[in-house]
Amino acid sequence: MPTVESPEGTVTATVSLSGADQTLAVALADRTVVEPSTLGLTAPFDPPTEDVDLPTVEDFERSDRTVSETFATTYGKRREHSHEATESVFVCDFSNGETVELTVRASAEGVAYRYRLPETGSVLLFEDQTEFRFPDRTTTWLTPWAENHEATSRRAPLFTAEGRYCTPGLFQVADDAWALVTEAGVDGSYHAASLRSRDQTAAVEFEHPWTPVRAKGAFETPWRVAVVGDLATVVESDLVPALVDGPRFDPEWVDPGRVAWSWWSESDSPYDPDRQRDYVDYAAERGWEYVLVDEGWSPDWLPELVEYAADRGVELFVWAHWTDLHGADERREKLARWAEWGVAGVKIDFMDSDEQGRLQFYDELLADAAERELLVNFHGSVVPSGLKRRWPHVMTYEGVMGAEHLKWATLTPEHNVTLPFTRNAVGAMDYTPVTFSADSRHTSDAHELALSVVYESGLQHFADSVDAYATRPDAEWFLERVPAAWDETVFLRGHPGSEATIARERDGEWFVGCITAGGARTVETTLSVLDGDREATLIRDPSGADEADDDGLVRETVTVGPETPLSVDVPENGGFALYCP
Repeated sequence: MPTVESPEGTVTATVSLSGADQTLAVALADRTVVEPSTLGLTAPFDPPTEDVDLPTVEDFERSDRTVSETFATTYGKRREHSHEATESVFVCDFSNGETVELTVRASAEGVAYRYRLPETGSVLLFEDQTEFRFPDRTTTWLTPWAENHEATSRRAPLFTAEGRYCTPGLFQVADDAWALVTEAGVDGSYHAASLRSRDQTAAVEFEHPWTPVRAKGAFETPWRVAVVGDLATVVESDLVPALVDGPRFDPEWVDPGRVAWSWWSESDSPYDPDRQRDYVDYAAERGWEYVLVDEGWSPDWLPELVEYAADRGVELFVWAHWTDLHGADERREKLARWAEWGVAGVKIDFMDSDEQGRLQFYDELLADAAERELLVNFHGSVVPSGLKRRWPHVMTYEGVMGAEHLKWATLTPEHNVTLPFTRNAVGAMDYTPVTFSADSRHTSDAHELALSVVYESGLQHFADSVDAYATRPDAEWFLERVPAAWDETVFLRGHPGSEATIARERDGEWFVGCITAGGARTVETTLSVLDGDREATLIRDPSGADEADDDGLVRETVTVGPETPLSVDVPENGGFALYCP
């Protein structure tokens, strides 16, 4: 059977194409991570007739190439990327006369594949009938499906995890063998997928909204992706954006940043221009780049607030419901007006759908916003699939049960500590972190502060009120320094639902965030990324006989390095944040 091997030889995809059953399997070194798994498309008919499988593959031709490229993004786990892979294209001729191309790419980070129909005419295509099948004893972390992708993941044996789930799905095959299943390059040419697991099977299938895909001319599906390796590979991987084309424009004007946001703590405040000035003043004092004026702002006073902010070196985002921008003429008129006012970007809310028509709205909105040099934040959204490479101004997506839920519910610390290995591993996540004043939280103050490092987003919305932050000088000090875009990301230690300790670097300065769930413990790690010992500032929860600072945190100077362990006692559901200049 044909194999596609990564350039380093660590990851291998084995493809079976002859006959009626086409499959793909993935091995990590000598270990099978993905068992032979079904490939296939629902047959394209014009006009469409019935939902049937493609017939037998009678013959195929294969061509190979080596992919070696570097590319830049405006934010992410890093801003400069390199991608090395082996790519094979199998041109399959089916017994019904159809021709389908299967592209398989293998890199040190995993395997991805997609289908291409060279000439479809104008057809309705229902779905690709693909799956990832795992060894029987595989454990999963899966998030129950919701239209807005806002739910908490569940850890369970895959054999018992019957249901429909959001992408991505995390699968542990062995102690050091993991797979993160997701998709890349999802746009308005297709649907976004969910994952379907059936009882007493060790597989997940890609499932789509019930409406068919409308395709015309040459047609490609999104990439089906399995990031495979250890947990460091999962957390650090950039395979998803590496599979996407781009950029569509010169992103010189695109700037990530930190955002002051009043809605979480004071939901009526977006109606009040005077209160918004308070947030502008606070952002200016802290050196934060943006303020988000959420639902309730008025065109009667917004232009004046934009000028007020600009005089203080702060730019504004404004909120909009997606239906207000659905019509092309109305959308372009409003975006042009907001850009003329000097608004930096828009938060688009409540799309709440994975179907093709809604994804076409994303495409159209991004094109129109780019033309007017407006940044974009999607809420009530799909899960990101690497389009930040194509559209550098799409700064973040929600698609997560984030801190806004603390206004009316409880989020478990285990949920927080699973996200770095699942949802945030595939793209920017607008969780809106650092909510000290949430009455319903079960996390420590240092845990909350560390989220500013552990969670990655091109726009980092600090959700608490300016008054709450003003009472915590240690937190203010740290949030003045932590950036929203990184040059490097390194996973130090952890496990889904228990601990995530992540180091990120920007312009030679390193930041470490650690969050835990469960009982008190000592977290010990070294910073092997450093070239020697350095003095760093540690902010943690008080421990033992410690005397906390006025804000309940402890700030102290420590020495860290590649051979100098950092040892921190953390309380139940605790954490710490470290700044190493």
